[in-house]
Amino acid sequence: EAGSGEYDVSPDGSMLAFVANSRTGGVYENLDVYLMKTGSDEPENITSDNEASDWMPMFAPDGRSLADVRQSIPGFYGDQVKLMVRDLRSEKTRPLHENWDRSATGLVWAPDSKGRDGAIDDAATRRVYCLPLQGDPVRLTDATDFASLSISGDGTLGARNQSAVYPPRIVLVPKAKKAVRRLDQFNDDVLADVDMGTYKSVTYSGADGAEIQMWVHFPPGFDPDRKYPLLMAIHGGPHGAWTDLFHFRWNSQTFSSWGYVTAWPNFHGSSGFGQAFTDSINPDWLTKPYTDVIAAADWLANQPWIDSERMVAGGGSYGGYLSSVLLGREHPFKALVIHAAVYDMYAQTSADFAVHQERFGPYWENPEIYNTISPHLYAANFDTPSLVIHGQNDLRVPVGQAFELFRALQTNGVESRLVYY
Repeated sequence: EAGSGEYDVSPDGSMLAFVANSRTGGVYENLDVYLMKTGSDEPENITSDNEASDWMPMFAPDGRSLADVRQSIPGFYGDQVKLMVRDLRSEKTRPLHENWDRSATGLVWAPDSKGRDGAIDDAATRRVYCLPLQGDPVRLTDATDFASLSISGDGTLGARNQSAVYPPRIVLVPKAKKAVRRLDQFNDDVLADVDMGTYKSVTYSGADGAEIQMWVHFPPGFDPDRKYPLLMAIHGGPHGAWTDLFHFRWNSQTFSSWGYVTAWPNFHGSSGFGQAFTDSINPDWLTKPYTDVIAAADWLANQPWIDSERMVAGGGSYGGYLSSVLLGREHPFKALVIHAAVYDMYAQTSADFAVHQERFGPYWENPEIYNTISPHLYAANFDTPSLVIHGQNDLRVPVGQAFELFRALQTNGVESRLVYY
């Protein structure tokens, strides 16, 4: 289903750029950028040299360049996204910032056509960067989270800004690293009498001794001399990250209002920490993230303000996968919340996206991958009380995954509930 980011018209209306799947058969797509004169019926594939996907074409305001983005590894949706720029006169395309270890996302052209601004996933915080056509990326923001950039003809840059302690706001982002200026007053009256919790970023040693970032959120009125129960939230993806968000599903303030400390680790595989870190869990989804979660739990259990006998964990999609992995292995959690879990890696091939197949081959060619990492193969060890949640219309993770997991729990006599939408 195409959106506005899948096509663009040149400023003078003479050219059209659009995205289409260039593969006409099979189950795997290769998105390419096509360019054509307005009214023509002969589009040119200008990214045919790349076997992975290319998308987000945008003409420069001066009409001289066309930018798009590309990945390099077919079948790896978390692959680094590179910014490409095509000179429309010479018809030559070049990559920008090849040595920059971040993905170019959330992009808008500067009015002078000398570069682009982006909302960049950057070490657990989406920051605004200026990405010039000549020179290195320049960071414009530091703390809190920015997205949905919009730019005016005079270069004024607007964005949506949020953090764990306030929902999205509309702000102006100055180019000189000055404080952002808020434009709206939405939610001020609603939040005027709300006591928000606090939060901080910490690091701990995870798999292979790597430094792992984790957000820790504290309840309102937090007293370090008391002991609090813990909820560890395991993010989906796995190539996503917990950034500094006022999340509307996994909302830290909701859990804090119940008196929980919450922890949000960005384990191996998380985005925003560089290509090597993101790709370090492929095809073995299990070993490093599991190690990182257990290390996070150990770090928290050793804090004087955590009650190590009252720790729970949960997550959705890949977070449900890793929660299911915990079910079958040693862990310190008294209960698990398992939402939309990728539980059976064989059954996951019925989804709209069978994540490992294109890059690493189907299970009949490489059964050792699936036999190692699929949580359902460890069902004999399940003994942790669990809440399983799933929706009928989930196409990414078919609902049968939840039914299979719930049956395994019930068969083993494990205290469990299924919430089915």
